[in-house]
Amino acid sequence: MRPRLRLEGDAAARPPGLERALTRAGFQLIEALAPPASPPPDALLITLSDSHDHRLSGLLDAAGAEPPRIVVFAAQDPDAAAAALNLGADDALAAPVHLPDLCARLHAWIRDRQSPRRTPYESEVRETLRDLVAEARTMLQPEEIVVALVRRLSRAFALAQCSFVITTPGEAEGRVLGDLAPHLPGGVRMDLAQYPEIAEAIRTRRPVAMADPHGNGRRSPSLFAIPVLRDDTVPAVLLLRRRESHPPLSPAQLEMAASLAQVAEQALDDTVAQVSVDRQPAAGIAGLDRRLLEEFERARRYSLSFSLVLLGVEVTSPGNGRAVADTGEQVQREVGVRLRRELRLSDFVARYAGDDFAIVLPETGPEGAHRSVARMRERLAALPLEPAGRPIFSAGIVSYPHSAVTEPDDLFALVEAALMRGKAQSGDRIGQVD
Repeated sequence: MRPRLRLEGDAAARPPGLERALTRAGFQLIEALAPPASPPPDALLITLSDSHDHRLSGLLDAAGAEPPRIVVFAAQDPDAAAAALNLGADDALAAPVHLPDLCARLHAWIRDRQSPRRTPYESEVRETLRDLVAEARTMLQPEEIVVALVRRLSRAFALAQCSFVITTPGEAEGRVLGDLAPHLPGGVRMDLAQYPEIAEAIRTRRPVAMADPHGNGRRSPSLFAIPVLRDDTVPAVLLLRRRESHPPLSPAQLEMAASLAQVAEQALDDTVAQVSVDRQPAAGIAGLDRRLLEEFERARRYSLSFSLVLLGVEVTSPGNGRAVADTGEQVQREVGVRLRRELRLSDFVARYAGDDFAIVLPETGPEGAHRSVARMRERLAALPLEPAGRPIFSAGIVSYPHSAVTEPDDLFALVEAALMRGKAQSGDRIGQVD
């Protein structure tokens, strides 16, 4: 059967010969104005003039997580692809677009989404994800590896929920370290009494099917609690729930998820029960210096752009000095968790100094960085921080290449000055180096 491809967005922004190339590549094309089709399309291709088109976020939100969403921009904007990926696109290209390359990408996305139950595919995904975790261990903090694992498993298995829950013997609550479920934000506590299958998985050391919340208590083959083993203990449990439109999770998929979760757990370096999303300032600065140097050398070598952001978080909570300090630390932890969930896997974030976070955005120019910061601030504003009160967010942005930057240390002076300008503003409070 020919893969079904739905065309959305601006027809005038389509590259010349697009429809002909897609048809020759074997796709069945469905125009956006056509009535809803059954079965649904296998992929969605969105064409727009540039990343500033107000329809971009709406089209991506309307499409949901399925099917794969690929965006093509008619403008030659180096930041356009990053903007689309930040908004949730699976892939994005900016002009000039090589049509055979686009067709190959579309086929690859459709093939990956349609083939999770095939054993050869599972073997390939297993190796890919193992490589991801091995690479992440050299460049990410341990808890970031868990977040990366959750995101990748969710994408590979088309999951509606994927949660990495830390458990401690004798404690009635588990801590959600990495999560992809809107009702369980990262870093919260989970009442294990509400999930007896978790206790059963810990006791039996085997995956346990969980009760379907919509199935009158019956256990579902698409909802599992998987114990993460370490020696003779179970320091964590992985919760997986498959989307209703997909077949149940296979034994091979459960085995692969368990083995990858175990690799991620090992990266927590024997402190899984006490993992904190906070960074010691010295470690954060050292990691930031290393990552900034890497991005600086890569950008200079390949003529790329990247941005450094300082995000200031000011807490104005009533109370005595100790209460204010405790409130501020609580807010910092929650902001750190949310930042690591919202940013791309390629981005880097660390505590910088005091109440500031430093964020490195690879392959992102000034406009893309400003959009990313504005989006981060909007989502951070929705954090449930009562009774801590609402923090005030300010930001400074500097992008490379810049005429005043000849080495990485130059970026710090510029971005700190930009942050001060942002704090002095009364509008969006985002200072940017011209």
